[in-house]
Amino acid sequence: MARISYRRRKRLLNIIKWLTLFVILLIGIPLLLVRCVKTPRISKDILIINVWDVKTETLITMTLEEYVKGVVAAEMPVTFAPEALKAQAVVARTYALQRIENDVRIHEHPEAHLSTDYRSGQAWVSFAELKERWGTFEYYLNKRKIDQAVSETNGVVATYNGKPILAVYHSTSGGRTEDSEHYWVDTLPYLRSVDDPYGAHSPYQYSTIKLSISDFMRLMDIEHISQVKVVERYPSGRVKTMEAGSKWFSGRDVRQRLNLRSSWFTVNVHDQAVDFSVWGYGHGVGMPQYGADGMAREGYDYRQILQYYYQGIALEHIY
Repeated sequence: MARISYRRRKRLLNIIKWLTLFVILLIGIPLLLVRCVKTPRISKDILIINVWDVKTETLITMTLEEYVKGVVAAEMPVTFAPEALKAQAVVARTYALQRIENDVRIHEHPEAHLSTDYRSGQAWVSFAELKERWGTFEYYLNKRKIDQAVSETNGVVATYNGKPILAVYHSTSGGRTEDSEHYWVDTLPYLRSVDDPYGAHSPYQYSTIKLSISDFMRLMDIEHISQVKVVERYPSGRVKTMEAGSKWFSGRDVRQRLNLRSSWFTVNVHDQAVDFSVWGYGHGVGMPQYGADGMAREGYDYRQILQYYYQGIALEHIY
C-alpha cells in the first residue's frame, strides 16, 4: 500500500479538525441555548389558579402553593402543632386540586375554581392582611411556621384510587366523625365515621344555646311548640330527624335554621325557652382540625393523621 505523504496527511487532519469543530458548533450551541432558555410550559409544579376574592371582589391569580399558604393561615390557628399544620396544608391542596381537575367552578364567578369565602369552599387570607393583623414581629414568626408546613408537604395530595379526594374538614368532631352520606348525599369510602378522642381540648367540644319559644317557632317555621324531640340519631350520635310542631326536620336542617355549631345535640323545652346542648363544631365529616392538633401533640405525623381521618387513602406527590 502506498504511503500518504506528510503534507497530505496534515491536510486531512486539518479537514477532520474543522469538520469536528463544525459539528460541535452545529449541534452543541443549539443544545446549550435550549438548556439556558426556560421554555414556557404548563406544569403542575407551577400550577396557576384563579381565586375569587370576596373582600375586594376581584379575581386573583396565584400559584397553588401560594394559595395553600393563605388557606392554612385562614383555616387553622397558627398555634397548632407543626404536623397538624402540615395535615391542613395537604387537605387544602387536595381540595383545590380536586375542584380544578373536576372543573368545579364558583357559580357566580365561573372564571374561578375557588373563592376566599369558606361557605363556598375554603377560607383564604393574604399575608398583607395577616401582617396588619399580627404585627411585624409575630407576622414573621407565624409566616415562617406556615411556610415550613407548606414547603415540607410540597406537592403532596391525598388520593383514593389514584384521584384527589374530596378533602372536607371541620373544626371539632365532638368525639366522633360522621359518614359523608349522613350529612350530604354521596357515600364516599374514605369519608367514614371514626372515633376521635384527640380533640377534647377544643373550646368547641361542648356548647349550649338557649332560645325563646317565639324565636324557636319563628326560626323553625312552626305554629305550636308541641312534640319537640329528637326522633332518630345516626350511629355517630348526630341527629337524623327531629320533630317540632308536628313537622319533622333533618338534623342538618335544624342546625342551619338555628345556627347551631353542629347537628349533634340534645333539646329540652322548659320555662318558655328551648335549650340545646351541642357537641362539636362543623359538619363532622373528614378531618377535625382540633383532632389533628391533638394527634400531632401525641406524636403522630401528618401522614398518620390524614390516613386516620380519611380511610384507605394514599398520599402522593403530584410534583
